[in-house]
Amino acid sequence: MKRGRDSVVRARRLALLWLSRLGTGGRIALALAALVLVAGGMTALLGQERYHPVAAGPALTPMEEEADASGADEPEDASDEEAAETADLPTRPGAAPTVPVAPPSFPAQPPASVEPATSPAAPPAQVAALPAALPRPLPPLVAAPAGTPAWKHFAVAAPTPNGHPRIVIVIDDMGVDRHRSEKVAALPGPLTLAWLPYARDLPQQTGKARAHGHELIVHMPMEPTGKDDPGPGALLTRLDEATLRQRLSTNLSSFQGFVGINNHMGSRFTADSTGMAVVMAELGARGLLFLDSRTTANTAAGPLSAHYQVPMLSRDVFLDHVMTAQGVAASLAKVEQIARKNGLAIAIGHPHDVTIAALTQWLPTLSEKGFQLVPLTAAVK
Repeated sequence: MKRGRDSVVRARRLALLWLSRLGTGGRIALALAALVLVAGGMTALLGQERYHPVAAGPALTPMEEEADASGADEPEDASDEEAAETADLPTRPGAAPTVPVAPPSFPAQPPASVEPATSPAAPPAQVAALPAALPRPLPPLVAAPAGTPAWKHFAVAAPTPNGHPRIVIVIDDMGVDRHRSEKVAALPGPLTLAWLPYARDLPQQTGKARAHGHELIVHMPMEPTGKDDPGPGALLTRLDEATLRQRLSTNLSSFQGFVGINNHMGSRFTADSTGMAVVMAELGARGLLFLDSRTTANTAAGPLSAHYQVPMLSRDVFLDHVMTAQGVAASLAKVEQIARKNGLAIAIGHPHDVTIAALTQWLPTLSEKGFQLVPLTAAVK
């Protein structure tokens, strides 16, 4: 026991002797090392007490990651589709929604041996802009046989002539205002519907209208005398023959099943015999007819149509030149008057609300008034 105490006393004396020989700098370094060791030990102890492992949340599926990255679950302002479609020119379609290339597939139900765990209800799907079911494709049209002109092949069946005056109702500017175009196509027919070639989805729109019993023509954009814009692909007097033929070909490829064309605007172009000769030559080669909307008294269409053997008809009345209920009613009364006098009247209107409302009331009265409503081709002599 005494020997142990002597050893402790001896060690203490040696330590004090060693410290006295270190000097001031050595003592400071030793003290700092001791502090570092003590602080490190305390930090480790405290860290162990405060660390708690956190369970990871459920992993995102590839579809959810795609939606999260694209912001598809954030609400967007609805676009004014009707306003876009009532403009003079159609707007470009917006960017297509982001659709995952290969969404993950899951089994329809868990295996029988494994009991499914209860889980909270899944959040709503985050792929927000996926389109609904695509419209059913319309049956293809059969091309006209050799020797049969297209205007006869695609003509809508007309009622058997009974000696009563006949009326043709043509509605221009179809296709751009989709909502009103559908209203027009739902009217009782047969009507003759003139479709702007730069409207969207024309094969579907015109296919439905034809299935409803209406006859189709192309509403060909042509140069006016004023500053109004006839739209893209218009026929202009300054264009050379090759460009005119190219534009005609493009516009006549926008849909199928039409019997001819009429002019959209065109007060300058239809008066230009050089340009109209190109149009009539093309219509004659394709077996199509021409309806002169008569936007100018100086039209050159008559002599040229005879030269190129193109069946041609002319408008008698504009229905909505005065776009009021009273104005349209007065125009319809004029149509009846001309039909009684000449046996035939051809009227042109537009898909305006006032025109649609007037036709909705007026068309069902024609039969009891002694008139026949016929398509445009029935008026060709």
